[in-house]
Amino acid sequence: MTATALRPAWARLPVEVRDLVENRLGARIRAAVGQDGGFTPGVAARAELADGSRAFVKAIEADDELADQYRNEARCAALLGPAVPAPRLRFTVEAYGWVVLAFDDVAGRHPDLRSRTERAAVSATLTRLATLLTPTPVPDLPTAEAVLAPLVTAWRQYAAQGPPDDLDPWAVRHLDRLAVLESGWAAAVAGDTLLHLDLRADNMLLTPAGEVVVVDWACASRGAAWVDLAILLVSAEGVDADRVIRTHPLSREVPAAAIDAFVCALAGCFARESRGPALPRSPYLRDFQAAIARHSLTWLIRRTGWR
Repeated sequence: MTATALRPAWARLPVEVRDLVENRLGARIRAAVGQDGGFTPGVAARAELADGSRAFVKAIEADDELADQYRNEARCAALLGPAVPAPRLRFTVEAYGWVVLAFDDVAGRHPDLRSRTERAAVSATLTRLATLLTPTPVPDLPTAEAVLAPLVTAWRQYAAQGPPDDLDPWAVRHLDRLAVLESGWAAAVAGDTLLHLDLRADNMLLTPAGEVVVVDWACASRGAAWVDLAILLVSAEGVDADRVIRTHPLSREVPAAAIDAFVCALAGCFARESRGPALPRSPYLRDFQAAIARHSLTWLIRRTGWR
């Protein structure tokens, strides 16, 4: 995936923070390679240590508006358990004005969902996650409904206030129907599974052994087990999303109307978010959201059959 955030280099961290990380890791950092994917503007680096081990370190200033996402991720990661296909949290600390998380580094690359073999590995990981994380092992998590509610009101807003001039003509024609369909999403996603809620190919790593590990649990919440699969599919170019959702163990028993409502809600969310003001710290985010908006709307058109 194209870089979406402007991340400071490892060397830009205060020396006190870098020294603290080395002390907690137990070895000097020989090299730190910055990672430029993702959407938050914090430091992200794969560190090679003098003792031959490796770690993944991420950090953000403690007063940054996104710092709570790092704190949430640390809390969640600490409770996932060793069987969960996610990186082990080595430590988290807040000091010298920074929030720092250090994980075991996972060797691998982002899976290609167009590959049948790699898609099968992703599918297996999602099934495994749902098994291990139901009921959620993290107490007091917000529900998916609570997290998403402020974001998934676009069709109803456009129906009430008028759509943007450049909205897709199909969406304009069916705006009232979309508003009604969108309104049913909340009941559809209720459940007691720990969800990632931001699942994309760039938040997964395919290891040399062919296993998929899920990273970046900053948006973790509680809801229905199939929700992460749907979120993944709205950004999965080159994949027959309908076939996947119809045959996957997590979703094949889910009523089509529930899936329609959620896909509708996500399509509206990305349609509106992509039209937001540019974000200097994530200069490519709006383009990425626009691509998901187009892809999810195409899927929704196919699912509804509306002309």
